[in-house]
Formats: sequence, C-alpha cells, structure tokens
Amino acid sequence: MKFHTKTLMPGMVLLFLIIMASTSLLFCNKKREGKRVVKVRDSASAEDRYYNLLSNSDAPETALTEDDCSEDYVNSHQLQQDHPCVIDIIRRKYLHPPSLTHIERTDVIDPSAGQSSIVLPYLNNKTQGFFVECGAGDGETLSNTYYMEKQLKWHGILIEADRKSFSRILASKRRSYALPVCLSLKPYPTEVYVTLLFMYTAYLSWILEHYQVSFYEDGIAGEIYGDKISNLDEMTTNENIANVQCFPLYSILLAVGRTQVDYFSVDVEGSETQILMSIPWHKVDIKTLTVEVTSRRQVDVDYLTKYMEKQNYKRVGLMAGLGYYDLIFVQN
Repeated sequence: MKFHTKTLMPGMVLLFLIIMASTSLLFCNKKREGKRVVKVRDSASAEDRYYNLLSNSDAPETALTEDDCSEDYVNSHQLQQDHPCVIDIIRRKYLHPPSLTHIERTDVIDPSAGQSSIVLPYLNNKTQGFFVECGAGDGETLSNTYYMEKQLKWHGILIEADRKSFSRILASKRRSYALPVCLSLKPYPTEVYVTLLFMYTAYLSWILEHYQVSFYEDGIAGEIYGDKISNLDEMTTNENIANVQCFPLYSILLAVGRTQVDYFSVDVEGSETQILMSIPWHKVDIKTLTVEVTSRRQVDVDYLTKYMEKQNYKRVGLMAGLGYYDLIFVQN
C-alpha cells in the first residue's frame, strides 16, 4: 500500500495540534496546582507550615528538616516570631513542663516587694490566673508570682537565664513552665554571651560593658548588654564565658499554647523597654504588667509610659527601690 504526502499531511497536522493542546493543558494545570498549594500554605497555621516544609519536596526550604531546625539556623536567618521552627526548638530543647509533685499551700507569705499586692486588686483578686515572670530568680526569693501560684492556684511561665538560679527553680517544684533562656530584645531569636561572675549584689552588675550583646550572670540578677567591652580579660577567663539563647516572648507563649496573660512581670536589670518593644501587642492579650526600670531619670520613666499608652495601657502605680523604679501598667 502506498501513502502520498498529500494524504498524510492533514493527519500529521491534526496530531501535532492535539499534542500541543495536551501539553498546554498539562502545563496550566500544574501552574494552577502550584498556586493552590501556596495559597493553602499561607493560610495554614505556623505548625502546619513547618510540617508542610518538611514533607513538600517542591518547597524552596526543603533543606529545613527537624535536624536542620537549630539555634544557629533560627538566629542567623532571624526567623519570624511565629515560625514553626522557632516554636519547635523551644518545645524540644528548652521548655520544662510544670512539676507534677508541686505542693499546694495556703499559708504563703508574699515574697515579692509588693508587686502582686498592687496588681491583684486590678484583677479582682482572681484565682487560677496565668502569669509570665521574666527574671524569675530562684522561683521563690523575691518572686513576684510565688504567692499567686501557691495561694491563689495560678500557673504560668518562669523565665530565668541564670543557670544556678534556674536549677533552683526546678528544685522548687513550681506548677509552672520553666525555661533557661532570656527574652530577646528583637522580634526574632538571638544568642547572647554569658559572663559567669557570681557577685554578692545585683548593683555591681553594670561593671562590665560589652561590645556585643551580652548577658551577665551574678546569681542574683542578670543583665543583657549592648555597649562596649571594657577590661573583660582582667575580670574573666574563657572558661567563664558561655552562650544563652534568647527567644521573643510571643514565641514562648505560642510554644505553651497561650496568648492571654493576666500578669507579666519583667525584671531583667535594664533591657525591659527593648523587650516590650519587640512584642506584637496586637497578637497578645496581657492584662497587667510590672516593669522594672533601672533608672530614676524621669525621661526614661516618661518614655516607657508613653510607649505603653500607645499600646492601650495606663500606668497606675510606681514603686521606688534602691536605684530603680517598678512601673505598674493595666490594660485599658
């Protein structure tokens, strides 16, 4: 049988058109599917996005596996506060659950300097509330939340970067979460240096001035520094320097599944304002705060007060201590 070119041409043209149409249709479907995946990923929760990244081989962050989700990664990439990798690290490596052997007490004397007695009336002496105490010390001595937990059955989050003090928190069997970290001064995770010099009083703690952001442990109070290093070699050795991981408050709240807080105590010897400015206030609901300001300059007090007013808070009190003020704020 013989085939003529004139006979085959229409069929070849038709076949070519069919192939082109099929290829075009397949390409459009793939493109549409890709857009749909992106849309779902954007609307998913932080945790869903993380596990999508782990399982989706087409995602650009394919390299971000659970092993790759490390402190170095979140610090160097300045990951957002609600990034699932940040939350995952907090839960896996830093978050200590409430003690199951805590002792309920109703005979507790308030060890704070009066912060809880000022705050509680604004909360109608609430029972079973939720707190965050940053600069929790040993969890008992001068604790602003110990009375609330033991007497009024509150629970919450205790944050303390000083390692000696944190070990005492764990030994005290508090019924609250505990983390051996510091609060970040930025809206993303950071790492700070720790100088292990144990002093007898917190008021010697500003002797060191560091070029890099540094956390100074003295067993009583710790500071995060942002100034220059001065005579560091004379006062410490390499064996006395360690690193401390810092996380934004919002990341820690997401790690425990809470964004509503009845009382937030901030006492970190000088970095309180920077910490407060890193909080996404539109995403949290914090009823009351006490904020220590390691300065008696009126300009510093006014600056913090005006900033908190912009976040819809009213200053209702001021407590004077030796070289510092405690400002009390209540949500309007």
